[in-house]
Amino acid sequence: MTRRALLDDAVDQLTAAGVEGPRRSAEWIIEDATGATRAEIYARPDVVVEPAEAALVARYVTRRATGEPVQYVLGHTNFYGLHISLTPDVLIPRPETEEVVERALRHVGEAPWVLDIGTGSGAIALALKHARPAAEVFAVDVSAAALEVASGNAQHLGLEVTFVRADALRPSFADEVPPTFDLIVSNPPYVPEAEKADLQLEVGHEPDTALFVSDSDPLVFYRALAGHASRLLRPGGWVVAETHADHGQAVGALWRAAGLVEVEVHADLSGRDRIAIGRRAD
Repeated sequence: MTRRALLDDAVDQLTAAGVEGPRRSAEWIIEDATGATRAEIYARPDVVVEPAEAALVARYVTRRATGEPVQYVLGHTNFYGLHISLTPDVLIPRPETEEVVERALRHVGEAPWVLDIGTGSGAIALALKHARPAAEVFAVDVSAAALEVASGNAQHLGLEVTFVRADALRPSFADEVPPTFDLIVSNPPYVPEAEKADLQLEVGHEPDTALFVSDSDPLVFYRALAGHASRLLRPGGWVVAETHADHGQAVGALWRAAGLVEVEVHADLSGRDRIAIGRRAD
């Protein structure tokens, strides 16, 4: 089977299954299974694909056709230029989370102490460590399975990050990590449970604990972050967090009420309020 035939067949199957972005998914799958780049697939479409590679593509397409995210099918994604391994135990890092990294980097020097709360795959912590090699980076998560993925990514990338299992909502949290930090960064759970039924099929494959919060208190993690900032940030230190597009301004108001200063809520590239920042007063 040629590259062209393999691609056309994959696109047809994924389109029939109602998968969003069927062509891009098919391209990613064929790139991963054959080692050919997207440009090579189109520049040399008549190259015959090895039977083992074609069989691997078929298995991947079958999984993707069920709605399983392509990042889980392949077992990895690219985040801030880093190859991040993934399993269904961790959230898939999104492009808007790269903007959280960008914002965070604007507020730290060359050797900051950084705390990533709810690290998941370790994407944010590892991106910050990669950008600031002299940083001391600590990353926490409540999930042991997530920390296993994150520590594997750190080892593979050769980046030194200290991982700690801890629950950010427990009153004892601040006693479980070393004080004090120049930056707290987080992409916490922020989707109200009421929205679960309206989300894309692919999202149903991601861990609920990394996504959803109670409808009764959708800002619970941001309230916790404000408390941690008061105890764990050095005076003048910053907290940067991703937010729900509908709750960004509410997070900003909560943080101002909690005593953080220079609070701002920034829009992502789509113009949605998605990144809240604040500083502990000097």
